Amino acid sequence: MSEQAIPYLIAHRGYPMRYPENSLAGLEAAMLAGACFVEIDIQLSARRTPFLCHDDHLWRLAGSDRWLTQLDDAAIRMHSVPYPGLTLAHPPESEPLSDLAEFCQLLQAWPWVTAFIEIKSESILRFGLAATVDAVLEVIHPYAKQCVMISFDDKAVAYARAQSGGRIGWVIPEWDKDHAAIATALAPDFLFCYTRRLPRKPAERWQGPWQWAVYTVDDSQTALRYAEEGILLIETDTIGTLIQHPLLKKHACVQSL
Repeated sequence: MSEQAIPYLIAHRGYPMRYPENSLAGLEAAMLAGACFVEIDIQLSARRTPFLCHDDHLWRLAGSDRWLTQLDDAAIRMHSVPYPGLTLAHPPESEPLSDLAEFCQLLQAWPWVTAFIEIKSESILRFGLAATVDAVLEVIHPYAKQCVMISFDDKAVAYARAQSGGRIGWVIPEWDKDHAAIATALAPDFLFCYTRRLPRKPAERWQGPWQWAVYTVDDSQTALRYAEEGILLIETDTIGTLIQHPLLKKHACVQSL
C-alpha cells in the first residue's frame, strides 16, 4: 500500500473507549498515542461559555436531569463524567466537564495537532447562530491555525468562515440531492459523513474541493479500505488501539507534518 493510501486518524471525542468522552484526560491520551487530529463537541453554558460536551441534557453523560445550556459555569463544573467500564487498570472514578479555553491551553502544547470543533445544534437553537459561533470564535482565535469549526448546521460554518476566514467542515445530515447542492454551494474544507450514510460505491459520492472524513470506524481493515477509495480522514473511538496497526502507525503524529 502506498503512503498516499494510508489514512490519518481523528480521535473522535478524544479516546471514549477508555476515557470519558470529550474529557481533557481522553484528549491528552489520544495525542500521546499519536493522533494528528482530534474532534470535540461544544455546548454553551447559560453564560455562553463553550464547554466540551456532546449532549445538552446531562443524563447520559453525568446522570443529571439538567440541561447544560441552562446552567451557569459553576454548576456545570460540579458535574463529572464516569470512566467507561474497566478499560484501564486503576482509572479515576470520573473526569470533570471542561471548557473550551482549557482545551485550547492543552492544544497549544501539541502544535502539530488539528482540532475539529463541532458546534452542537442545541446551543444554536437556544442562543442563536451568530451568538453561539461568536462565543466559540472568541475563545479559539489565538489558536485559529490549529482549529477547524464544524457543524451539522451549514449556515453556522458558513458564518464562521465569513467572520474568521478559517477552515470549516460540514457534517452531512442526510444524503440526498438537496444536501448535495448545499455541499457544492458551501464548498467546505472538510466534509464529514456517517459511514452508514455514505454510498458504498465511490462513484456515487459527491465530488468537490473538500477532503472527506468518515465516522465512526474502529477497525483497521475498514479504515484502510476507505483510504484506498480516497477518504483519508477516519474518525475512531479507539485511537490508542487502531494507531498501533503497522500501516496506520506510519501516519501517527509525534512532530509537525
